[in-house]
Amino acid sequence: YIELIKDTIPGSAEVIIGRMGTEVDRAKKAVELGKHKNKNVVVVSGGDAGIYGMAGLIIEVMGDSDSGIASKLDREMEIEIVPGITAASASAALLGAPLSNDFAVVSLSDLLVPWSEIEKKLEGLAKMDITIVIYNPKSKTRTAQLEKAYEILMRFRNANTVVGIVRNAEREGCEVVITTLKDLPGYYHRIDMSTTIIIGCSGTRKLGARMVTRRGYERKYDYERGDVNEEDEGIAVSPAPAAGCGYVDAGNRVWEKSKAIVRDIVSKYQGSLSLSDLEKRVAGRVVFANADPSFLDLLVFKHHPVETGIRCIKNGKMIITDIEMVKAGINKRYSKKVQCFVNAPETIEIAKREKLTRTAAGIRLAKEKRLIHGNIVIIGNSPSACQEVCALVEKGGASEEQKPALVVATPVGFVNAAEMKEKVLSMGNIPCIVIRGPRGGTPSAVAIINEIIEIAHR
Repeated sequence: YIELIKDTIPGSAEVIIGRMGTEVDRAKKAVELGKHKNKNVVVVSGGDAGIYGMAGLIIEVMGDSDSGIASKLDREMEIEIVPGITAASASAALLGAPLSNDFAVVSLSDLLVPWSEIEKKLEGLAKMDITIVIYNPKSKTRTAQLEKAYEILMRFRNANTVVGIVRNAEREGCEVVITTLKDLPGYYHRIDMSTTIIIGCSGTRKLGARMVTRRGYERKYDYERGDVNEEDEGIAVSPAPAAGCGYVDAGNRVWEKSKAIVRDIVSKYQGSLSLSDLEKRVAGRVVFANADPSFLDLLVFKHHPVETGIRCIKNGKMIITDIEMVKAGINKRYSKKVQCFVNAPETIEIAKREKLTRTAAGIRLAKEKRLIHGNIVIIGNSPSACQEVCALVEKGGASEEQKPALVVATPVGFVNAAEMKEKVLSMGNIPCIVIRGPRGGTPSAVAIINEIIEIAHR
């Protein structure tokens, strides 16, 4: 955690870094420095310090558990607990809205709590129709707990229950997957201590590329929600049809109305004169996916990228993505031509050997498999994958062997995302579509390529 915030730590500060298993020593040290050394002490804890974090331990060390009142030390020394964003919230936002109704959080780590207790909690929660958030699912040395938890869940939950998996939420190398309970074991190799698993309930659905749990509005209100087509980004869902109203018809009305609104927004955009008709269609899809017209100011099209993309799709060229979530969102009619290597065993080896992120190593593996040249490369999440694409092109120089036919770059974030996207824009004459600045993300990347696929198939 210190590494993640090192740029914010004053140079004059004394930094004490502990390791797993020394939390009590760190808490005592912090209290000692604050009280006896009269220093301002910051205890760094991941996520929210009060949720599986250090806040509780600090209070226990300061307090008097026997008297039930604040200890003298507590009265003499001020303590402030700063709220943070816990993994459940960060992961839920990346998945969609899976925690819109009641949910429970449970950690599979048995370092401090006996597994027998965790097992009882899991069994009780599995019997309830409630969304379950799982922290600390697996480590290098602790693998059996996740398998046992899976067995419990399968005993009491529907095998087709929607499950969300988020690794490195809101960090470099973030991975997001939506699957089902029965298919969860296929992702064991990707799960570690930086992974959060969200097990849905009977009210949880996968809508396009998003996971959502119903709050209960459908029981009280009659509201229309659009049908989700495979090529859409999953922003709407239709309820059971009313008498005389077809399920698809209701969805199509919403979809057509939305497209008309977006077309009007794009046509009135002051910079639209510089966009071709095809580019306007792609730009409109991005606006639709984000429900935000300001993306029109951020989109850059260089060297006729839409026309290039259409030719690639018609010619059956491959699409290489940086993360599985981008791959999962691409129109199913083209899914056999989409590959992502972020979780390939060779990628893991390359990442270790070359000290690369997994996403960058995945791009390098695609290059080694000769899948970069002449194909479409989509970077929806990872700035380091953008950097790797640029490095491959620069290394190739005049050689055509390293050059993708089209690059779509929409990584989101405040660290290197904007810089790497500018680097993509400077890659000579390679066609590209880029969302400038720190904004973007997987929905934008998926929207761009899905619109190109749709145009190509018409």
